[in-house]
Amino acid sequence: MITSKEFLEKELEWGISFDNPDFLNLAKCTADQLKTLPIKSIMDFGAGTGVYSAAFHNAGFETNVYEIWDEHKEYIKIHAPYLNIIDKPITTDLLALIEVAEHMTNKEILSLFKAVKPTYVLFSSTSEKTDYDEQWGHINVKQQADWVLMFKKMGYELDRHLFYPTVYSKLFKLCL
Repeated sequence: MITSKEFLEKELEWGISFDNPDFLNLAKCTADQLKTLPIKSIMDFGAGTGVYSAAFHNAGFETNVYEIWDEHKEYIKIHAPYLNIIDKPITTDLLALIEVAEHMTNKEILSLFKAVKPTYVLFSSTSEKTDYDEQWGHINVKQQADWVLMFKKMGYELDRHLFYPTVYSKLFKLCL
């Protein structure tokens, strides 16, 4: 299994960083597509390098960053010291869950949604299995229809497919 330090090094090598104009633009496009929603606050859960978090902040959203790995938190503090890094998940208007769910068990996902009840969820998770899933901590790779069903069981409906940040991006809305 890859270490948190190795994970960050690979992300930076691949351009998932504040130094890559193309990735910064992808993050900006991701944030901009949310501007028409009736939301003010976002929690970026599993924020990684924090580039999406910075884009949410720059788009005018109150942004909270939740990240478990110290190396990533230090990277965020250096490159985006204005971001609010939190110690535990909180309820916000929108939960950004971008390429994180495949690293979580169903039990962990259900526990997260018992603790927080965002109105919207920006969700993206790969459905492609690879030979490297175990090494990268991909323990929960599902087909997209299975993710939609899981969200439905948690009380969320698929609001729409989104263009950014990946082909798997979806917006879920809490059923009231």
